[in-house]
Formats: sequence, C-alpha cells, structure tokens
Amino acid sequence: MRAAREARGDTQQAFADWLNARLGRRYDKGRVSRWEGGTEKIPQAVADIVVAPARRQRDRATIIAISNQKGGVGKTSAAVNIAAALAALGQRVLLVDADPQASATVHLGISQAEASDAGRTTYHVMLKDQPVSGAVMPVCDGRFHLLPSTILLSAAETELMAEPMGTLVLREKLSSVSRSYDYILLDCPPHLGMMTLNALAAATGVLIPVQTEMLAMMGVPLLLDTIAKVRRRGNPDLSIIGILPTMFTSRHTQDRATLADLTERFGGSLRIFTPVPRSTIFPQSVAAAQPTVDVASDPAIVAPFREVASSLLEADQTEEARVA
Repeated sequence: MRAAREARGDTQQAFADWLNARLGRRYDKGRVSRWEGGTEKIPQAVADIVVAPARRQRDRATIIAISNQKGGVGKTSAAVNIAAALAALGQRVLLVDADPQASATVHLGISQAEASDAGRTTYHVMLKDQPVSGAVMPVCDGRFHLLPSTILLSAAETELMAEPMGTLVLREKLSSVSRSYDYILLDCPPHLGMMTLNALAAATGVLIPVQTEMLAMMGVPLLLDTIAKVRRRGNPDLSIIGILPTMFTSRHTQDRATLADLTERFGGSLRIFTPVPRSTIFPQSVAAAQPTVDVASDPAIVAPFREVASSLLEADQTEEARVA
C-alpha cells in the first residue's frame, strides 16, 4: 500500500482523496496509515485498485475498438471512462480518437486547432508520417495519453482508399508503441467506413456500446457480420469483449424491453455488461473536461465502466497465467 502511494507521489490524505473519488467512499489519512501499518485489513475494493493489478507481463498492448455504426449511443463516453478506469487500475493507457467528430478530444479538453497546427492528430499519424510517440498528449494529469482527432480525419476516408492495404494503416502505426502501453482504446466513428475497418484490423477485441432503444440494437447484427468478415480476411484473433448497454432508465418500459431483448438475442454468446444509466452527470463531465468516473458522486453511475475495465484486466491476467 505504501509503495503504491509513494509511486503516485501522494501524501496519505491525497491518496485517500484519490481513492474516495474513484470508489465513492470517505476514507481519511488515518485509515490509510492503518492499512500501511498492517493494523487494519485493506478492503477488497481498495486492493482491486491498488494492490492486485500488477504490471502486465505481455509484450504488446491489448487493443480494444469501441464501435457501433449508430451515432449517439455513448461510444465516446465509454472510451474515455474505460480509459480512465484502466489507468486507475495502474495500467498504461492510450486512447486513440479515431472519429472525425473528435468527441473524445473535446471531452478531455484538448484544443483541436492546436493539435492540428502541431501535427499531433490521428490524421497526421496515419497519413502524414507523424510518429505516434510524437503525437500523443498526456491527459487527466498525466494518468493516460490521448491521440487527438480533428475534422481533418474525415479526409482519411478517401485518402486511405488510395493507400496500398489501406485498412491496415492504423495497425502498422500502432505497432510502434505496442510495448509502451498495456491498453490502447480506439474510439471509432459512427459508421462502417475506412476508419472503423482500420480500427477493427488493428484491434484484439471489440466492445459494442448499445443504447437501450430499438433502433440502436438493430445495427448490432450488421456490426457482428463486419467483425466476422474482418476475422476471415486478416485479423483472425479479433474477439468480441461484449455489449455495453447505455443510456438505460429502469423506469422506462422500452428500456427494460430492449435490455431484455439484447440479453435474449445475444446473451447466449456475448457478455452483456451492466447497463450504464442515463444521467445528467455525463454532459456535465464533458463540460468540465474530465472523465465521468472522476466526478460522479454516485459510484453506481460509473460502475459499468469499472466493470469493463476490471474484466479486461482479469481476462489478460488469466491469459498470461495460461501461457506461462
């Protein structure tokens, strides 16, 4: 416990404040002192964040594409918050904004104009030979990195078609930093164009956010079909992490019916994560340029993001143990 605190450069009170922000608790420096001295058992929730997640031993990053061809289903919120949750678990994380709408870039308070002028965007990495390592930016007080996007990326859809093996450009570029991160998350655009195909070709797994309304769910079979084709045609190791229901209101009959339908249709073969509830804290966190997991006063609102992050880490640790 003390080693984890000192690695962050925190006092005991600052460390308690950090834990409280992530777990919705009211720990103080006295409690941290007792944990460090061994006079009080460390709670499991704290151990999951501080003690259990040892540095992964794999020699390359796990790359997760967060994708759904329908817009407005919470892809960016999932990408930003899962990145922050993984970083809180001690992981080295890169979030790639692969969407010309640049929602993740906006969410994290990065100026699109400044990033573009500096040549530090996904477009410059993919099509202007800017190294990934020279384009990423630290965000959230340096807890993880972001490769920003701008509207320039919309030109990539056409330009990539003229590139030899144009669907493999992002995979090639990310290979240069694969050993620098434990997780690379790709926030995909809301369509199945060249940028999404690049993300699927680069990824080791796909997370599918689905708003709990019927139109959003209708696009899932098309995405699953695209994933199957990508597997057959060049990325056989691509797996589906699961479906993350979003914008769920339990008192709405339609939301409950859609969640039940999702579970019935896909639950037998895919993991259905705990639904992300609809809440005004999400737009508020965007306005504050912070991940929602950092500002939500109710831990239940952001618990699904932590669930996804923990499941990713658990799956990788299980795979590492099996290989070893």
